[in-house]
Amino acid sequence: MGLSPLSCNIGRPCLDDLQGSKNYKDISSSEVSCDPLPGPDVRSASGPAEGRKALRGKASGGFLGTTAKFAAKSPQIDQGTGEILDDGMPFDPMLARVNRFSWQSVVKCLQPSSRTAKCLRWRQAGKQVEIWKSKEYRTASYAGLQTCGSVWACPVCAAKIAERRRAEILAAMTAHKAAGGSVFLLTLTAPHQRADGIVDLLEKHARALRSFWSRRSVKGVLSDMAMLGQIRAAEVTHGRKSEFNNGWHPHHHILCFAGVGGDSAAVDESTRKDWAVRLYLDWSKCCESVGLGCPSFAHGLRLDDGSKASAYVAKWGLEDEMTKGHTKKASKGETPFDFLRAILADSNDKQAGVLFVEFAKAFKGKQQLRWSPGLKKHFAIGDLSDDELAARQDDLARLLGTLTVNQWRDVLRVEGRGLLLQLAAGPDGWEAVERYLSGIASC
Repeated sequence: MGLSPLSCNIGRPCLDDLQGSKNYKDISSSEVSCDPLPGPDVRSASGPAEGRKALRGKASGGFLGTTAKFAAKSPQIDQGTGEILDDGMPFDPMLARVNRFSWQSVVKCLQPSSRTAKCLRWRQAGKQVEIWKSKEYRTASYAGLQTCGSVWACPVCAAKIAERRRAEILAAMTAHKAAGGSVFLLTLTAPHQRADGIVDLLEKHARALRSFWSRRSVKGVLSDMAMLGQIRAAEVTHGRKSEFNNGWHPHHHILCFAGVGGDSAAVDESTRKDWAVRLYLDWSKCCESVGLGCPSFAHGLRLDDGSKASAYVAKWGLEDEMTKGHTKKASKGETPFDFLRAILADSNDKQAGVLFVEFAKAFKGKQQLRWSPGLKKHFAIGDLSDDELAARQDDLARLLGTLTVNQWRDVLRVEGRGLLLQLAAGPDGWEAVERYLSGIASC
């Protein structure tokens, strides 16, 4: 990998972080020192007392990493995949945003030349750094900064894109059910071993999927289901901490828009099981033909009814621990973003860094969601790219204020991007932001 978590600077930005596309004089080279501390360096707030109050006071919600003492409930776990669907904690969108900025800082250290390393650090040419507050969600966000639009490697962009993709899927499902259709959730997986590389597994999965969808018998099942179209999503976890470490575990979720009845309950259980058996026989043959081995009937393929499909989409875009796919927590393995959490918890966890970089390189440029041709048009859904969604601003947000170049330099110096937004979203708003900026101001 060339870098270990200890060789990078999670607490200090590089020179490139502080410059826009042409703003090369925003900071001197003397301020490019490194500090392995993750998150905002509250010790650097040696300015006025008001600045320290902004870091510790009620507007800030406490230091980075602290959590209110909520009463926890038992997490809900998907028994089929082992994924934690709900961590039992009340969801705090701004605390989640602070966490994602911390994870993004880890990515910057692991992949310093990537677009994610510049995401929401570099200013857009000719623009100021602006702070906006959403009237609807009571959250704060930046404008005037470059975004990477990476749904795989960037925790910040991934959460934003995922929530907006979820809205698109939900709109399609709602319209389809209103028209008398049904939606099923098809899950496909295959055997995997500890020594299997993710690139090789993905290539074999792609071949197996192409063969699967082209088989006449599969098309026969889809015809019986009166299939209108599909939305396919790819996910991956890793089992390095499980009792039996089987390495990378790619799997696929497919939302099937069928035309049978007004509700999935209209399809009797025996019919659905018959479809599942027929599809499994084809999937197992395709997996064996590409060298993946024969998946078990219990785990290789599942065809769930509309309630399971709705539950899957409901959690698809939820932020932080409940974010879709590679960002959510797993009980029987780790998602790629779990690796970032692991590095923040233990900077000596070099394996987590190696695995994340392996994942990011393998998935770079791949589609996270694939809609059947014509399906978006059928539901009158616009075809926006991930980059467009990541850069999109909330129409109902209002401008709180702007930061000078020097103020933005100070925020990056203490890695305070997330904490600043948390303050802006709080009851004191811009006043809390100004106190914080005063507290971290360079001498």
